[in-house]
Amino acid sequence: MKRAVNIRLDEKVIATLDQLSEELHATKTEIIEKAIELFSKEKKLKQNSLLKFAGSLKASEAEKMLKAIKEDKTSKEIDFSL
Repeated sequence: MKRAVNIRLDEKVIATLDQLSEELHATKTEIIEKAIELFSKEKKLKQNSLLKFAGSLKASEAEKMLKAIKEDKTSKEIDFSL
Protein backbone atom coordinates (compact mmCIF):
# COMPACT_ATOMS: atom_id res chain seq x y z
CA MET A 1 0.00 0.00 0.00
CA LYS A 2 1.37 3.40 -0.91
CA ARG A 3 1.25 6.43 1.37
CA ALA A 4 1.15 10.04 0.32
CA VAL A 5 4.08 12.22 1.40
CA ASN A 6 4.77 15.90 0.96
CA ILE A 7 8.20 16.99 -0.25
CA ARG A 8 9.67 20.18 -1.67
CA LEU A 9 11.84 19.94 -4.76
CA ASP A 10 13.92 22.47 -6.62
CA GLU A 11 12.38 23.66 -9.90
CA LYS A 12 15.23 22.07 -11.90
CA VAL A 13 14.58 18.71 -10.22
CA ILE A 14 10.87 18.99 -11.00
CA ALA A 15 11.64 19.76 -14.65
CA THR A 16 13.95 16.73 -14.82
CA LEU A 17 11.32 14.55 -13.17
CA ASP A 18 8.68 15.73 -15.65
CA GLN A 19 11.02 15.04 -18.57
CA LEU A 20 11.93 11.57 -17.31
CA SER A 21 8.29 10.76 -16.74
CA GLU A 22 7.46 11.60 -20.35
CA GLU A 23 10.52 9.90 -21.87
CA LEU A 24 10.18 6.70 -19.84
CA HIS A 25 6.38 6.56 -19.87
CA ALA A 26 6.56 6.11 -16.11
CA THR A 27 4.87 7.85 -13.23
CA LYS A 28 6.78 10.36 -11.16
CA THR A 29 6.26 8.05 -8.19
CA GLU A 30 7.93 5.17 -10.05
CA ILE A 31 10.90 7.35 -10.97
CA ILE A 32 11.36 8.66 -7.44
CA GLU A 33 11.04 5.17 -5.96
CA LYS A 34 13.63 3.80 -8.39
CA ALA A 35 15.99 6.71 -7.71
CA ILE A 36 15.79 6.14 -3.95
CA GLU A 37 16.30 2.40 -4.41
CA LEU A 38 19.39 2.94 -6.59
CA PHE A 39 20.80 5.55 -4.20
CA SER A 40 20.37 3.15 -1.29
CA LYS A 41 22.05 0.27 -3.16
CA GLU A 42 24.98 2.50 -4.14
CA LYS A 43 25.44 3.69 -0.57
CA LYS A 44 25.36 0.12 0.78
CA LEU A 45 27.82 -1.03 -1.89
CA LYS A 46 30.27 1.72 -0.92
CA GLN A 47 29.91 0.84 2.76
CA ASN A 48 30.46 -2.86 2.05
CA SER A 49 33.57 -2.07 0.01
CA LEU A 50 34.93 0.06 2.81
CA LEU A 51 34.24 -2.63 5.39
CA LYS A 52 36.02 -5.23 3.23
CA PHE A 53 39.01 -2.92 2.99
CA ALA A 54 38.92 -2.15 6.71
CA GLY A 55 39.05 -5.86 7.47
CA SER A 56 42.38 -6.12 5.65
CA LEU A 57 44.07 -3.53 7.87
CA LYS A 58 46.06 -4.26 10.98
CA ALA A 59 44.74 -2.52 14.09
CA SER A 60 47.70 -0.12 14.13
CA GLU A 61 47.14 0.76 10.46
CA ALA A 62 43.45 1.40 11.07
CA GLU A 63 44.28 3.68 14.01
CA LYS A 64 46.82 5.51 11.87
CA MET A 65 44.22 6.03 9.14
CA LEU A 66 41.56 7.27 11.57
CA LYS A 67 44.03 9.68 13.13
CA ALA A 68 45.00 11.05 9.70
CA ILE A 69 41.35 11.49 8.74
CA LYS A 70 40.57 13.34 11.94
CA GLU A 71 43.63 15.57 11.69
CA ASP A 72 43.39 16.54 8.05
CA LYS A 73 40.37 15.86 5.91
CA THR A 74 42.08 16.98 2.70
CA SER A 75 45.45 15.22 2.73
CA LYS A 76 45.60 11.49 3.29
CA GLU A 77 49.20 10.51 2.55
CA ILE A 78 49.45 7.27 4.48
CA ASP A 79 51.64 4.29 3.70
CA PHE A 80 50.10 0.88 4.35
CA SER A 81 51.78 -2.44 3.88
CA LEU A 82 48.84 -4.24 2.26
